[in-house]
Amino acid sequence: MPKKILIVDDSKELRQLVTIALDFPDFVIFQAANANEALATMSKNKPDLIVLDIMMPGTMDGFQLCKYIKSNLQSKSIKVLLLTSRAQASDIKESIQVKADGYMVKPFTPMVLQNKVFELLFGSADAIDFKKHKSSSAATDKTKDNASLGFDFPPRPTSLINIQQESNKKFPDIAVVAHEIAADITLSAALLQTVNAPFYGLQNKVTSVSDAVNLIGLTRTLHLVTAVSIRKSMELPSSLANFWEDATKSAVMAASIAKYLEMDPNLAYLMGLFHDAAIPLMALKFPDYLTNQLEFQNSTQGLHNAEQAKYNMNHAMLGSLLARTWYLPQPLIEAIRLHHSVNLFSLGLDNAIINLITVNFVADNIAYKFTGDIDNVYVELEESIRKHLGLVDDNNYRSVIDTALDAINQE
Repeated sequence: MPKKILIVDDSKELRQLVTIALDFPDFVIFQAANANEALATMSKNKPDLIVLDIMMPGTMDGFQLCKYIKSNLQSKSIKVLLLTSRAQASDIKESIQVKADGYMVKPFTPMVLQNKVFELLFGSADAIDFKKHKSSSAATDKTKDNASLGFDFPPRPTSLINIQQESNKKFPDIAVVAHEIAADITLSAALLQTVNAPFYGLQNKVTSVSDAVNLIGLTRTLHLVTAVSIRKSMELPSSLANFWEDATKSAVMAASIAKYLEMDPNLAYLMGLFHDAAIPLMALKFPDYLTNQLEFQNSTQGLHNAEQAKYNMNHAMLGSLLARTWYLPQPLIEAIRLHHSVNLFSLGLDNAIINLITVNFVADNIAYKFTGDIDNVYVELEESIRKHLGLVDDNNYRSVIDTALDAINQE
């Protein structure tokens, strides 16, 4: 019988992220925004586990709700996992005092959360067995309409899952990765084409998958396989037939800019490719989505806020959920979620996240020069973006633009 999990957090976005991470057939998920909603849900559907935030508005915070649950005869058997941004020793001590069963600090990675939840519910320290507990994103599953969001997320193909699992081992075997890629003609061709592109500046052409993997390394290979896989897996509406070609140009420019600035070009490439990857999902779900884009872009409340107001979802948030289900790097997940935020420089973000967003802003702005589009957020933040990237000097900025244009002209 499926286990019931109640997610309690005042942030709707966080509840959605946790729901996506725990999207397994073993689980039935319920959500609540505060303690009162949680108690009402508990009375109707007694959960086996509660994933509980600490800081919440209302009559009780997370500590108080946990104490109430554990002191009540009818509910004390319910497992409680505190999931919070608070990481002080005093907070952890209080979690013990209120008899919480687990404590995790945000931001979390899906795998760590999944393992902790499986451990609490099934008692296994090696909790996730993907052969036994297959999530809706497993390669053997068909694309599934996500119950909490109503969007079709493309499943990860078997080859990508196998490569990700091998890469996550303490001592990954590059030969295993190369063999997995070689078995897929599309992946093999894409890897060799990329390695032999001018971006890498090789004198001699690489002809074998094994040599290519050894040359660019496991991390770059994984990023490339992920990029190719999602392009193959995602359905496009007819009006977006050139979507991936345009996204690839932005990705190439972002990677060249990052390389010029001595930042990580591989993550920058993924950011350029994936930051708008949810637009096709939005367009397939909402027939009027693309026709409303100009209105959204010119909205005084901002693009993603305008989308959120109309559809109860925006492509930045949906893109971060997609990235999370595909197990992309955490900085990339956060960067995708915030890539339209006008508050970018006041959120206390890690430098790696800000680097991804600002480099992507510059790459997109270059692309917009050809399409005639205008990114109002970039216009508002341009001075801060250039200052962050060390491009205040117009000549330096012009050099970056030239570098990006040279990169796509060489493709």
